[in-house]
Amino acid sequence: MSTYIINNTFRKLRIYQKRTFKFDIISAIVVFFVAIPLCLGIALASGAPLFSGILSGIVGGLVVGSLSGSQVSVSGPAAGTAALVLAAITHLGDFNTFLLALTLAGILQIIIGLMRAGFIADYVPSNVIQGLLCAIGILLILKQLPLAFTLSANLTELKLHLLELSESLSFEPLMSLSRHLNPGAMIISFSAIGILIFFDKTKITWLKVIPGPIVVVLIGVLLNELFLLNNSHLAQTSPQLVNIPQHEGFADFYSQMNTPMWSSWTNPKVYLYAVIIAAVASLESLLNVKAGEKLDKKRRYCSKDQELLAQGFGNLISGLVGGIPITSVIVRTSVNIQTGARTKMSTIFHGLLILLTVILIPQTLNKIPLSTLAAILIYTGYKLTKPTIYRTIYRHGLDRFIPFIATLISIIAINLLEGILIGIVINLFFVLKSSSQARLNIIKEIYPNGVTNRLVLPQQATFLNKASLVAELAAIPKNAQLIIDARHSDYIDKEIVEFIKEFKEEQAPHKNISMNLIGFKDQYSVHNYIDFINVTTYDVQTTLPPPQVLYILKEGNQRFLKDTRIHRSLKNDIKYTAVTQHPIAVVLGCIDSRVPVETIFDMSFGDLFCVRIAGNVVNDDVLASIEYACHVVGAKLIVVLGHTRCGAIQAACNGVKQGHITNLLAKIKPAVAAETQTLTDRTGENPTFVHNVTRLNIANTLLHIYHKSAILRLMTDQDEIGIVGAMYDVNSGEVHFQDFSKTITQMDQPHEPILSEKLHDLLQAADRMSIKNVTTRRTKPRVAKTKKRAT
Repeated sequence: MSTYIINNTFRKLRIYQKRTFKFDIISAIVVFFVAIPLCLGIALASGAPLFSGILSGIVGGLVVGSLSGSQVSVSGPAAGTAALVLAAITHLGDFNTFLLALTLAGILQIIIGLMRAGFIADYVPSNVIQGLLCAIGILLILKQLPLAFTLSANLTELKLHLLELSESLSFEPLMSLSRHLNPGAMIISFSAIGILIFFDKTKITWLKVIPGPIVVVLIGVLLNELFLLNNSHLAQTSPQLVNIPQHEGFADFYSQMNTPMWSSWTNPKVYLYAVIIAAVASLESLLNVKAGEKLDKKRRYCSKDQELLAQGFGNLISGLVGGIPITSVIVRTSVNIQTGARTKMSTIFHGLLILLTVILIPQTLNKIPLSTLAAILIYTGYKLTKPTIYRTIYRHGLDRFIPFIATLISIIAINLLEGILIGIVINLFFVLKSSSQARLNIIKEIYPNGVTNRLVLPQQATFLNKASLVAELAAIPKNAQLIIDARHSDYIDKEIVEFIKEFKEEQAPHKNISMNLIGFKDQYSVHNYIDFINVTTYDVQTTLPPPQVLYILKEGNQRFLKDTRIHRSLKNDIKYTAVTQHPIAVVLGCIDSRVPVETIFDMSFGDLFCVRIAGNVVNDDVLASIEYACHVVGAKLIVVLGHTRCGAIQAACNGVKQGHITNLLAKIKPAVAAETQTLTDRTGENPTFVHNVTRLNIANTLLHIYHKSAILRLMTDQDEIGIVGAMYDVNSGEVHFQDFSKTITQMDQPHEPILSEKLHDLLQAADRMSIKNVTTRRTKPRVAKTKKRAT
């Protein structure tokens, strides 16, 4: 087993070396060049020893890089925490006491990660994150200008400029550009930007594999060395060069580390600043990791909880060895992505490079002009804030663009955290406005007993849905029936529950609205409530004329076709039909499994009598069942329902004779004989012949019902019941109610003018009812239409 693990590890290393290593090491080198001045400048601005910034950069690369789940994020000291660190050191009295607070902050971050609080990052809108990225791009460009084009008077002035890389905008360095231009820095900067553009745009294949930023650094060093050899005024010297503190071996390096002052654990301010540092560092890290995911070309996502754990361990170790707070840093992350990093090994490599170079060769790195690094950051900033980004977000609408631009301006004018909070607040305003205008799902449902309005609550019903809920319920007309359906809701907050209770107890009685509440869970303070039932009752059955019943069946089939079937509460339907039944129609259909009668008419318990027999033929038992349905129970309509591709019809066309099937198919033979249009291929394999026979078989069944049952004939003649034929299409699901008044004349039976008239008049009356209801529906108030569900 151990041999397998070792071999598998070596195999993965070979694959990594072959496919990914070169990309990661190049990115690591570029990020390393950028990180050195950032670490030094942030440490200086924080009031901490310069060496603490270097230590934080090492820990951010090695520790956080190893533990983080992000493949692109780079961590280290962040300018966003500089003011906080300066205040903490001032109030706590010394740097070593501050280290105790930082150590405790790291432990707090670990606890926050274990509590799975990383989900907070997922609630930051994408347009706010994009505003952050564009703001960072602008800040990179503007704040690198002093390093790219000017001559700093001394090291202190330079380090203040270095802080300007990530903090909010200060115009003083920009306004002083013209007073001390640095021609040598300008030559190096313009050359570097030109090289970066060339390498980015070139179509020369062999040049594409050469990393532009590394070439820029090398050329910058060579140009400056050339200036120095010629004693040119263009030469860059300290403080215009990278300035890494010198060390004499590892022992000297180790001796400069600081440790926490453990005796200060009784100081309450230590715990206060520990909480503040943990909160600020956690939020900034989550936001920057989220922004890094948006920049990542492969769109790789990481666990935010794991990121909090990684940052917590990083700050814990940073506090123990004498560093300053660590967060994910968007500047270094964006450079890492832009230079082609493939995995998080680039982050680890950059931390290792800082460690090795600071210990072994600090004097070599101190030859790199800062103007070269500034040019790399300026070009990276341009990529973050290209004009196409603004145009794209503007096309998405003002509700997306205004929070985006507000975030951008706030970050530039104030700082990263406050800018993002402002963007989130403005975005929340548009969310609330949108939620108030969104419509909940109100469906007009036609039951046998009339029209019912069903309001379907969304899966998550929160206070954001209250405005639209108020509007929808206010639009319900007086004397209406309303169902509030919570069966699809996983969560309903107390604000919504309280409003529904108020509407049920106060507004609904005032408007005489019959109201049902269904699907509410036991833990809600509002419970399921039934004020009316939608199953067919005696009163409904006795007042419905046959044309109205036919119209209801046609409407039900349309709902079935459109997949907008009525949202029934089956348990309630079972409960209220258990004692008695009052169906409105009886359907004589085929036993075919593809014709589920109640389903295709969108009917339920207590709505229909269904008689099913192969070929929808009639015998004494079938007639007795239909007589019982109409004469005894009170059904108002008889539907003879045939269907396409009927097996019984095909068997009759083929003359099948087998057992009891022979007697049943004999009842279809009159329809086969009456089909005189087809002269050849009169078999079950001819679809036209089978279709014609199916229609004639429906007509034959209609005649048999009318002829053989004196009870049903009398009820039909006196318009107590209606009778109609229909064809169900097994391909489309549609039921075609057809006028069989002429078809029955093709059968070899005495002409029945009364039946023909009744068949024709019933369909005409139902059609007029359909036209009337369509017209009425168009003039109904808004509540009668289906609305778009709020998300």
